[in-house]
Amino acid sequence: MNQVSRDELQSFMKQYDVDYSIGDLTPTVCALHGVAEPAECGGTPIAEVVDQAQHLADGEGKIERTLIYCPDAAGEIQRQKFPELFARVEKLAGMRFLSSGVMPSVTPVCYATIFSGASPQVHGTLRYDKRRIEIPTLFDAFVDAGKSVAVVAVNNCSIDTIFRKRKIDYYSTRTDAIAHRITRRLIALDEYDVIVSYFNSYDHLSHHFGGESIVAAAALTTAVEYFENLVADVDKYWKKHPRAVIWTPDHGNHAINDSQSAHGKNIPEDMLVDHYYRLRAAEE
Repeated sequence: MNQVSRDELQSFMKQYDVDYSIGDLTPTVCALHGVAEPAECGGTPIAEVVDQAQHLADGEGKIERTLIYCPDAAGEIQRQKFPELFARVEKLAGMRFLSSGVMPSVTPVCYATIFSGASPQVHGTLRYDKRRIEIPTLFDAFVDAGKSVAVVAVNNCSIDTIFRKRKIDYYSTRTDAIAHRITRRLIALDEYDVIVSYFNSYDHLSHHFGGESIVAAAALTTAVEYFENLVADVDKYWKKHPRAVIWTPDHGNHAINDSQSAHGKNIPEDMLVDHYYRLRAAEE
């Protein structure tokens, strides 16, 4: 564990009085698959998730397939404002972990932490900057373990750019709808150990029309519908594998006027997110 990363992540956890950090995603997924976590990781595997995996697999505890779904800007404040939508996510997932983000609470900084377990001071992205992350990430750890990874995201978004030049497969699309179709196709092919699927529309529309606007709310509804589709596909096509599906937002947002929302501040609306985990055993 990198102590600098750990201390920085814990400082935000203490500030918001929560037990989990967005930096816990990488060590948790590594633990589920029996893969060594990246060297700069400061997050901690979530014990409840790892324990459930061991229970499902009669003590073996190894997950073989994981889908990580990334709905941008779907934070805890959105769960409070749209409880019926997030109840649908929690019903499918079963486990919810209120987690602190990192500063600044913008997409490339937060997803750099989510997929490396490292704090901003360690991974080096300290502002909105889509430059490539140089330190080891979840993706490097899986490649080193001989496993396959796919990243599906709209072209030139942060997830599409900051993890480049790794031996994983990148599917860059023009729209979220195309990304969703490709993700479903990849699940059906059952060729990847980990698939990351990103959803951009809610964040984009929140910036332009406000996080509670009709168009943004419709996009958030679509994000949940996509999650439901992907869970159904995972259960259909990956049923022979012990498997996980994770709802993994980066940050929330706050209103800056009657028609626009933003994020990037060290405030609960931006910094608190819920990560949901769904684990299932292999089926005959």
